[in-house]
Amino acid sequence: MPWTYNQRVGSLCHNGNFIEKGYSGAAPYKNDPAAQSIPFKGPIPRGVYNITHATHSKGPLTIVLEPKPATNTFGRSLFRIHGESKISPGNASQGCIIVGADTRSAIMESNDRELIVK
Repeated sequence: MPWTYNQRVGSLCHNGNFIEKGYSGAAPYKNDPAAQSIPFKGPIPRGVYNITHATHSKGPLTIVLEPKPATNTFGRSLFRIHGESKISPGNASQGCIIVGADTRSAIMESNDRELIVK
């Protein structure tokens, strides 16, 4: 079953089970679905994403997300799942999903490679 992320409340679930509350987007647009089209500020747009691979581009275990063709990203790109900022907690996202290291490890260890953003 796919992973799901709720844009409004920041909940990440797997197989229908709540895993962790995170966030996406920068203040004042954090977790605000009405702001999904705002570059570098709004949350990750609703749609379906492939969970492709992990890098260290935004810190340890940064997960790369690729939107499926039917997903409208409003011209935005480079969506990731990564960790919190140590310097400025609560301000790590420009549209990426922010969750803890254990959750990112669980995502990569699972066989499910699809994320649905609602």
